[in-house]
Amino acid sequence: MRIVFCTSSVAIVQKNPKLRSIMWQRIQTLYMFLGAIAFFCVGKDLSNNIEALIAGLGVALLLANITYFRFRKRQFIVNRLAILAAFILEALVIYPVLQIFDGHLVRTDLLKLAAPLIAVIFIALANRAIQRDEEKVNSSARFRSK
Repeated sequence: MRIVFCTSSVAIVQKNPKLRSIMWQRIQTLYMFLGAIAFFCVGKDLSNNIEALIAGLGVALLLANITYFRFRKRQFIVNRLAILAAFILEALVIYPVLQIFDGHLVRTDLLKLAAPLIAVIFIALANRAIQRDEEKVNSSARFRSK
């Protein structure tokens, strides 16, 4: 049944040219996808449900934001929400590391600590690319006839 679904979804994508390209050629799409991967790397090994929920929220925001390629201002706002989620996740991940229990430091993965910050970097790069696109559209709008 899974194979039938995959082949039928491939056939649907091949018949509909709008679904064929989800604007993967835009650099901000790549940055948002890499940010979602960074969120996923944090969320896959978390034992705390709140941290996993926020990591899943970050992944969902960024993957949904990829489909908003026609609405650059909305992409910019959703990316800001994803940055906020990344900082909250970083605070929740780093808090137990800073606590000392019975004289012993809590050990954690370096990837788990660094991934939310890596996601913020990718999201900031995506926002810069979105701003450049918006500036290009606004500068070309004055050449268009009304």
